[in-house]
Amino acid sequence: MEALLKYRYSFLAGACAAGGSFFGKLPSYLSALRLVKSTTGNSYVEVALIQLLPLILMLLCNVCNMRYFLKALQMSQQTLTATVLTAASNYVLSFILGVLVYQEPLSTLSGIGISFILAGLWFLCDSPTKTEIKSKQS
Repeated sequence: MEALLKYRYSFLAGACAAGGSFFGKLPSYLSALRLVKSTTGNSYVEVALIQLLPLILMLLCNVCNMRYFLKALQMSQQTLTATVLTAASNYVLSFILGVLVYQEPLSTLSGIGISFILAGLWFLCDSPTKTEIKSKQS
C-alpha cells in the first residue's frame, strides 16, 4: 500500500496518457460505427460532440499526463522508476480500455504480455519489509 502512495503520480500520469489515447481514437471509432455519415448532413452540435469534444478531452488528458509525470519525477529517487511505472500503467490501461470499449481482440499473446507487465510492476513497486532489511544488514 505504501508503494501506491509513493508512486501515485506515476500511475496517474499513465492513466491520463491512456485517457488521451482513448479520446484520440474515439472520433474514428464513432465514424467506423457509421454513427457519423458526413459533416455536411450533421448539425453543428453533432460535429462538436463527436469531433471537438473528444479532441478537447484528449488535449486535457495529455496536459494532465505531463503535469503528473513531472510531479512523479520530482518525488521519485530514480527517474527510471517513474518512467517505467508511467509507461507500464499506460499500456495496461490502454489494453483494458481497448478490450472493453473498442472490442479489440484479446489474444493469448496479449494476455501473456499484460501478465509480464503486471509482474514487472509488482516487483518494481514492492518495497522490502523491515524484517528483510534487518536480515540483509546482519
